[in-house]
Amino acid sequence: MKHWPIVLLTMALAGCGSKKQVLDPAPDTATGAADIPHVLVYRTKGDYRELVPVMLSADRSKIVSYPHPSDLKGADGLSLPQDLGKGYLLDKRGIGLSTALLKMRYADYAKLDQAPALADLTAMIVDKDPLLELCDCGPRAGFKDIAAEITTMVAEGVLEKRCKKLK
Repeated sequence: MKHWPIVLLTMALAGCGSKKQVLDPAPDTATGAADIPHVLVYRTKGDYRELVPVMLSADRSKIVSYPHPSDLKGADGLSLPQDLGKGYLLDKRGIGLSTALLKMRYADYAKLDQAPALADLTAMIVDKDPLLELCDCGPRAGFKDIAAEITTMVAEGVLEKRCKKLK
């Protein structure tokens, strides 16, 4: 019984030695971590960089989320994903495992006053499963220059070592 403080101290110090480079993308709603935006990097089956993403249900049978045309406009123009080289793209819009892509380009969609009707959006889906890879590189706040740092990881072939592969 007299040695329990030493045991606790040893356990606490042992836990301090490990360092994880990427946070688990699973949201921790108790601490509000679900609100922390993460850096998502992905590759697609084709040259889909300019196509508008929508989110499908888990069984990929229906659209559950889609952008308003004004959502595609950022402070510096359209929120197109950024080319990182070797087919990798930096997400700026909200890519996920259930992403599908419309045959409509960002530039054309952003000019609309309203989003098309759900039935019309569904008819515009060009690929219900466009992602070859999806990686979570951790919180955006963990980077000084996201695009430059991720581009370096891609060029050096260490993206999957430094980021958590989701697909």
